[in-house]
Amino acid sequence: MTRMVEALGLLAVLFLAFCAFGTDMSHPSLVDAQGVPREEVLSSARIRFLALGDVNLGREVGKRILQGDTLFPFARVQDVFSAHDIVFANLECTLSEQEGETQHPRNNLIFTGPPAGARTLHLAGVTVVSTANNHALDYGLKAHAETMEYLKSAGVLFAGTAPDSTLLYDPVILTCKGVKLALFACTDVMNVEDTKWRRYVSGADTSRLLPRVRAFRDSVDFIIVSYHGGGEYGARPTQRTTDFTRHMIEGGADLVLGHHPHVPYGVAHMDGKYGVHSLGNFVFRQPSRYWTQRSFAFSAEIMKDKAGTRISSYECLPVMCGLQPEFITPGPESDIISERIRAFSTTIVASK
Repeated sequence: MTRMVEALGLLAVLFLAFCAFGTDMSHPSLVDAQGVPREEVLSSARIRFLALGDVNLGREVGKRILQGDTLFPFARVQDVFSAHDIVFANLECTLSEQEGETQHPRNNLIFTGPPAGARTLHLAGVTVVSTANNHALDYGLKAHAETMEYLKSAGVLFAGTAPDSTLLYDPVILTCKGVKLALFACTDVMNVEDTKWRRYVSGADTSRLLPRVRAFRDSVDFIIVSYHGGGEYGARPTQRTTDFTRHMIEGGADLVLGHHPHVPYGVAHMDGKYGVHSLGNFVFRQPSRYWTQRSFAFSAEIMKDKAGTRISSYECLPVMCGLQPEFITPGPESDIISERIRAFSTTIVASK
C-alpha cells in the first residue's frame, strides 16, 4: 500500500510539471525530421499548379465524347494531372445541347462541346477553367448559360462569365492546403461584333479589372489573371498583350496566363511575378502549322510561409497538341520547344 501511495504521488508531481511547462504532446519535437523549426513547418504550405493551353471539346473530340469515350481527350495526360493540386485550362468552347452537333454545318470556326464535356473535365482532374474567350457566344446566349450550369453541376469551377452581369469581374476563389487563390478571367476578342457581348463575358478592361484585383489583394494569398487576346499565329506577342500583362502584375496579380494565339511564347517575369503570354494549344487539332501542334504547360510550385506567398519554382512541360495531347519525354522534340520558350522569355520592364 505504501508503494502504491508513493507511485501515485510521483505521478501527481509529473502531472503538475507537465501542466506548468505546457508541453504539447502532439508535437514532441520543436523541429521536424529535416531540422526545420516546428512553427515554420506548421505555417507553410506548398501546392502544385498546372496551367494548360486551349481546350476545345467540340468538333471531333465532342463526337468521341458523345459516343461514350468520356476521357478521350485526356487519356494520355492523367499521370501529370494527378501530380498537381490544381489544374487550370482555357475552355475554348461552350458546352451545350445541340442534338449531336459539335460544329456548325457551314462554318468550322463555330463549335461547341456536348454537355458531357463538363464531366470529361471533372473526371480528368481539371479543377478550374476560363470561360472568357472569343467562342463563348458561338451558339448564343442559351448555350452560354448552359455552359455555366453544366460546369457547376460537374463540380468544375470557372471564371470569366457569370449568371449575373454584375458579377462578371469577380474572381473564382480556390482554397488548397491553406492557400487561398483568386482567379480572374477575361477576353479581348469575341466572334460577334455587337459590343453587347460585354454584358455576358468579362472583357479585358483594365479600368474594371484592376480595381477588382486590388479589392481582393489583401483577402487572398495569390492572384491569377487569365487573358484571352493577341494575334492568332503571331510571330511574337502583341504590344497590347505585353502591356496588359505588365498592368496586371503592377496592379497586384502574381501570375498572368495568356491564350488565343494558338502558338506558344515564353515566360516573362517581374520581381517574382510571372506572365505567360501564350500557352498555345492543348486539346486542339490544327495540323496545318508546326507551332499549333507543339506547346507547353506551365507547372508551378506555389509556396506560402512567413515570407508570403509566391511561385518558388516552375517548369515548362513540352506538349504535343491535338485531339489527344501528350507530354513529351526529354529528347530532340522537347529541346526544340524548350528553346522556343527560352527565346521568348523576358523581363517585364516596370512603367515609369
